[in-house]
Amino acid sequence: MIVTVIGLAIVLLAAFYVAWPLLQAAPVASPVADDVAAGTAEHDKDQALRAIREADFDHRTGKLSDEDYGVLRAELEGRALSAMAAIERANALHAAPPAPGAAPGATSPATSQAPRGAEPGGFCPACGVRFARDARYCSGCGKKLPAAPPRGRRRA
Repeated sequence: MIVTVIGLAIVLLAAFYVAWPLLQAAPVASPVADDVAAGTAEHDKDQALRAIREADFDHRTGKLSDEDYGVLRAELEGRALSAMAAIERANALHAAPPAPGAAPGATSPATSQAPRGAEPGGFCPACGVRFARDARYCSGCGKKLPAAPPRGRRRA
C-alpha cells in the first residue's frame, strides 16, 4: 500500500514537472524574439520565392498542367506575401522613433529613406512599395522592377 502511494506521488510530480511550462504565462515579446521571427520570415520568403521559380520552370517544361500551376502559384504567392508582411512588421518595430520636439505624424529620417540606406529609386508599378535605386525585385510583391537609367553626368 505504501509503495502504491509513493509511486502515485512520483507520477504526479513528474506530470506536474512536464506540464509546468504549459501553465506559465505567455512570454513577453523581446527584441531578440523579433529578430528571430524576422529571420524565420526571411527564410520563409526565400523558400516561397524559390518554389515559385521551380513551379514556373516545371510549368514551362510541361510537368505541371495549367490548372495545377495556377493553384500552386496562388498558394506560393500567398506564402511569400505573408512572409514579406511579417518582415515589414518586424522592420516597423525596429524603426527609430520620431525625434523629440518633432511635429506629430512626422517621420524620422530612418523611416523616410529607402531600404538599406541606398538612394531612392522609385515606387513599384505593381504594388506601390518604395524601392532602392539598385533593387532588382520589389520587396512588397517580388516582381521584377524596371531597369534604372544609368547615372552619370550628361555631356553637352
